[in-house]
Amino acid sequence: MFNKKGFKKAGLCIVTALVIMGTSGCNTKIKPNYGYNPTDHVELGQYKGIEYSVDEEGIEKDIINKRILSDQKDNITYQEITSRGAKEADKVTVDFSATINGLQVSGFSNNDYEIVLGTDSFVVDGFVDALYGMKAGEHKIVQLVVPEDFTQAAEYAGKKIVFEITMTKLEQATTPMITDAYVKENFGVDTVEQYKQKLKEELQSDIDEEIEEQKKAEVLKKLQDTCKVTSFPEEFYNSKKDEYESAVKMYSLMKNQSVDEYCQENMNMSFEEYVKRNVSQEMIMCAIAEKEGLTVTEYEYKGDLEQFASDNGYGDKETFQKKFGKDKIVVGMLMQKAQDFVIESAVRK
Repeated sequence: MFNKKGFKKAGLCIVTALVIMGTSGCNTKIKPNYGYNPTDHVELGQYKGIEYSVDEEGIEKDIINKRILSDQKDNITYQEITSRGAKEADKVTVDFSATINGLQVSGFSNNDYEIVLGTDSFVVDGFVDALYGMKAGEHKIVQLVVPEDFTQAAEYAGKKIVFEITMTKLEQATTPMITDAYVKENFGVDTVEQYKQKLKEELQSDIDEEIEEQKKAEVLKKLQDTCKVTSFPEEFYNSKKDEYESAVKMYSLMKNQSVDEYCQENMNMSFEEYVKRNVSQEMIMCAIAEKEGLTVTEYEYKGDLEQFASDNGYGDKETFQKKFGKDKIVVGMLMQKAQDFVIESAVRK
């Protein structure tokens, strides 16, 4: 017969062995599939200890001042006036109706419609411009054009439209001065300095994030200046080019532009330059990962996949993994590790 006490000990040993075996399997390093050998195509320059300089005080001041301006805007008061025409920052109230081909269009008509000049916009270009200089009680007729991309009523897109506008009220804005009395009344502190300190505490995470973003931008720019991509693996490059073209095309089509026109307008570079810049960044990060022996284990992959998917704009890890596949995700994780390594080793001047 089995000794019960001995059986329990034996069972414990078996379980322990299984746990050790399972942990070992989870900690297996995943061999990355780059599709090429990064170190064959990249000459690494300095990537450790890159010096950077960030104006932290300036960033803090800028973010706090923007919040102060926002608070002032929220506390603007308006006073009705009749002595002059409307100008920037005034709030105007108008009644208007519109006709297209002589027929009234109810969707472009409204009463008691408020617009703050210089802040608010209108669906038809030129409408707000027509309000400048008008006095309370004044009537005006203007001919404009409905935008070509107007989708709310596509049958009117691109057509001439005639507006009859009556300005019923003109109000002048009064922006509050930042004084001890103002902050005490509106924010529950006694002095302007206390108000700014309160804002600093509220906005500290935004300040820290902007400092980190500017640090990252400077460090990564210097990294690309000191590292050189000597050649692009053809198959890899063409594959990445197709990926970027697919991503950019979605936005370029919305603006009725080619991918090259979109890149020139929004990034001040051609599409080819955009691809080379981004592929170069990827290849440099992969070369650093290889040089430093950075790895992703099965345990890390499974544990970090959900967050990594979220960081890349995907709501669930299954969809993310299905779209990109494990190989590409592992390479992406290694690139992130390499970037973190470079940023963390950077030195402030």
